[in-house]
Amino acid sequence: MRKIARVTVLTIVLCCIVAIPEVFGLVYIHGVRHWTAPDYTRIVIDTSDKVKYSTVEKDHVLCVDISNTAFPSSIPSLYHLDKPAVKKISIAPLSGKGVRIKVWLGETVKTHVFALGKILDKPHRIVVDVKLPAVEKEAREARKKVKVLKEKRVVVIDPGHGGEDPGAVGRGKTLEKDVVLKISKKLRNILRKRGYQAYLTRNGDYYVSFKRRLGIAREYGADLFISVHADACRKRGVRGASVYCLSTRGASNEAARLLAHSQNLSDIIGGAANGDTNDESDPITLNMLQTETINQSKLFGTQALTDLKRINRLKFTRVQEAPFRVLKLPDIPSILVETAYISNSREERMLRSSAYQTDVAWAIASAVNNFLPLPYSPKTVIVRKPSRSWSSYTGADVMYVTYRVRKGDSLEGIAREKGTTVDTLMRLNGIRSKNRIYVGQKLKIPGSLPVETYRVRKGDTLAGIARRHGTTINTLLQLNNLKSRNRIYVGQRLKIPSDMRTLSSTYVVKKGDTLARIAGLHGTTVNALMRLNRLNSKNRIYVGQKLKISSTGPAPSTYFVKKGDTLAKIAGRSGTTINALLRTNNLKSKNRIYVGQKLTIP
Repeated sequence: MRKIARVTVLTIVLCCIVAIPEVFGLVYIHGVRHWTAPDYTRIVIDTSDKVKYSTVEKDHVLCVDISNTAFPSSIPSLYHLDKPAVKKISIAPLSGKGVRIKVWLGETVKTHVFALGKILDKPHRIVVDVKLPAVEKEAREARKKVKVLKEKRVVVIDPGHGGEDPGAVGRGKTLEKDVVLKISKKLRNILRKRGYQAYLTRNGDYYVSFKRRLGIAREYGADLFISVHADACRKRGVRGASVYCLSTRGASNEAARLLAHSQNLSDIIGGAANGDTNDESDPITLNMLQTETINQSKLFGTQALTDLKRINRLKFTRVQEAPFRVLKLPDIPSILVETAYISNSREERMLRSSAYQTDVAWAIASAVNNFLPLPYSPKTVIVRKPSRSWSSYTGADVMYVTYRVRKGDSLEGIAREKGTTVDTLMRLNGIRSKNRIYVGQKLKIPGSLPVETYRVRKGDTLAGIARRHGTTINTLLQLNNLKSRNRIYVGQRLKIPSDMRTLSSTYVVKKGDTLARIAGLHGTTVNALMRLNRLNSKNRIYVGQKLKISSTGPAPSTYFVKKGDTLAKIAGRSGTTINALLRTNNLKSKNRIYVGQKLTIP
């Protein structure tokens, strides 16, 4: 029996030894991935080793036959894309040892199939690019038209990485390519709103080669080029924003050298086809190292650091230099912005936050405003027009002075100079944060601020007065030049801004704020704020969040007509209008009131 057992075991071992070469001789397909850009679709076939393949294209179907290959049952055999370039993809075994990948193509496409070797965490790959030449040509002509017309300043924003190249990956699985695209879109929208022509090198999750990114900037005739990224480091504690520009020699420090090396690998990781890279030997790049352009880039980068410092700490306080391939433009000031360290857990959470993404976009936009201001007439214009917010108090048109924000301005300084308050300027101009103003911005400045006088009574607090009159403690402090909220006395006359009664009260959360602190500042309670803003937890507020402080103004007050009163006098004292009193009290004539009559003051 023992002899039989030994023979059986030996037989099994021999069978395994014979079978191993056949098993190990096969290359396996690990997966099929795909991305779609406006003018092409890319299909990537991951393999366990280098493979041999052949292609046949006929009747709008591309067949890629891969020899000596198999694929596991866990991989889907059919992919429905329904895109202009590719309709669907199928995988099926060939007779013998092989796999056929079939790609159903759209109309008028151009295909390009090539292999890529293993690089970093990327396996061996076969890449299928299906391009739409007509769409690509149309987009190129549209960009050139922008350059010819050149109606406004043109800024090209480059969200780093994309598609097969995720960029850096945070511990919480946050992908650099995703967050920088969100920041770039916000930046584009802000710049467009301010009057710039702003465009992205990519609008979705797909890879764009360095050569093409630079080509897009040149075709638009860009005045500025901004590449947006998120940094990473093995040391998890490293954090902060930084700005880089092109160096014609070496890097300014070791960190810059390593960063440039990693960023310059993007074309290889992203799978740039042969001939689609901006190699330094390319004749186009020979004229891209102009000293003046680099100097301008440094100036722009320095301004960007100044504005980024307002929202996050800086990794480097000066613009760093490195030979970034994506910044090699001949006459366009170009910078690469590392918005934060995605490898740092705290900054990874910041990068995922919509509020921080908006803050970064605002900071970069502010740098653009300061470095490349839009041309405008410096004349101050006085405009008279009806104001829905104030007409119920003045009974006439309100005079506004249009003010253009200058370099170095702050909302506090403007309010102080113009004899108004920060809150009034924010509400009147729809500003969400007092830090978010920019050079060249038009601000409405009230010609005269409608106010009423309030005499402090026994038991009054500034918080209670603010709450009753639909304003804030800060507004009362500013308007009355008070140093402390606790230093008021019985009989003191306080100015109360009438306009606050009709404007909704909002507050933008700042760094270090808590709901309890905000409630205390505005004379309300934590529970009231939670109810009004539908908050589930008092701890879940974030920087940049817009909170409602009060949904409506104070309740209407009651007034009893005295001897000698007229509706005009009552309206003037109460900070309202005759028409508002007529409507609220259903009066037919402004002359038909009587002593002792009870009036509702809106």
